[in-house]
This record gives sequence, C-alpha cells and structure tokens, in this order.
Amino acid sequence: MEKKYLVLIVDDHKDNRTFLRKLLESTGHIVLEAENGQTALEAARIQKPDLIISDILMPVMDGYKLCMEVKNDEKLKSVPFIFYTATYTEKKDEEFALSLGASKFLVKPEEPEVLIKIIKSYLKEFANGKLSEPINIVKDETETFKLYSERLVNKLEQKMIELENEIKERKKNDLELQTHRENLEDTVKERTAELEKKNAELERFNKVFVEREFRIKELKDRVKELEEKLKENGIV
Repeated sequence: MEKKYLVLIVDDHKDNRTFLRKLLESTGHIVLEAENGQTALEAARIQKPDLIISDILMPVMDGYKLCMEVKNDEKLKSVPFIFYTATYTEKKDEEFALSLGASKFLVKPEEPEVLIKIIKSYLKEFANGKLSEPINIVKDETETFKLYSERLVNKLEQKMIELENEIKERKKNDLELQTHRENLEDTVKERTAELEKKNAELERFNKVFVEREFRIKELKDRVKELEEKLKENGIV
C-alpha cells in the first residue's frame, strides 16, 4: 500500500487549491490548505508537512518569501518545496526560485497526470532519502534580497505594462462603443423622423378620407332628395 503523505498547498485562489487537493486526495494523500505564505508558515510550524506546493503571487506573504522562511527554519528546511505559478514564468523567476532552495518550478496549468507524477516522484525520493540537494542556494542575505527585489520590480513593471495596455484597449472599446451609440442615436433619430413623417401623411390621408366620405354622403343625400321631388311631381 502506498504511503500517505501530508502535503501543504498554498494558493490565494480557492479553485486552484481545490484542484490540487482533489488531485492529491485521489492518490490517498492528506492535504492542508493555506491562502497565503503567512498562514502556510504558521500551519507548517504546527504540523510539519512532507511537501509544500506553493503559488508565488499572493497577498500578505508571497511564495518567494515563504520559501525563504521555510529554508531558514531548522525544523522545515528539509521539506521539499515546489513552486506552481501562472504569473512568474520567466527563466530568471525559475532560477531565483531554485536558488532559494526550491526543488521544482512548475508553470500553470500543468496536465494532472504530469503534475501527480512529479509530486509522486519527489515524495518517493524524499521518503527514500534520495532527494537531491537544491541547486545554487543563495547564502548571502543581501544578494537574496537584491534578487528578490529584482523579481518583484520586474513583475510590477510587467503588471504596469499590462495595466496600461488594458486601459488603452478599454479606452479604444469605449470609443468604439460611443461611436456605435452615436450612430445608433442618429439612426433612431432618422427612423423617428421618418415615422413622424409617415404618421403625418397618414393623418392627412385620414383627414382627406373623412372629408371625402362626408362629401359622398352629402351627394347621396342630395340625390335622394332630388329623386323624391321627381316622384312627387310625377316625373319618375
């Protein structure tokens, strides 16, 4: 029977945590969940996990900082740490993650079969004491902080560019929508004017029709009077 392991999932998105939890529980493992690094660190210090799978971009404490704290904690530093991220996806992001002591750097979304295979592999190596030491661990705190700041600034710059592009696109869409609205208003005005014109013509037609019917009735009445007079005089 395959041994059950305690896996700590750290992600601020509930759907992501649910996906990983169901995936791990389907293979018999026990799962703890945390929505940010701070909560995860507190949970790990209370109950040491066999594996940590963490996102990077999170409130309160991000994944990078969590990894630093874990690897600086005598009780937790031996715990395999896997990054699973959709935001930090550059090669330098991966290099920095591995330099902090992470065992693996995965980019979302990963196929469930591939993901569970990787997790199983690390848990098995961990259980057999064969898990290789993390590569290029940064020892100098100043260097670590510098690299950490660079990754955050880089991501912030990317987010700013994305936001600016989003604002430009939104302005473009707003302008197109305004133009469409104005065109629609012009069309409505034109159709309204046409309808008013048609209604006026119909009203004039109805008036002429009523007057015509009235004249026909007058003529009929006049003819009837003449016929009666002709009968009285014995002409008809």
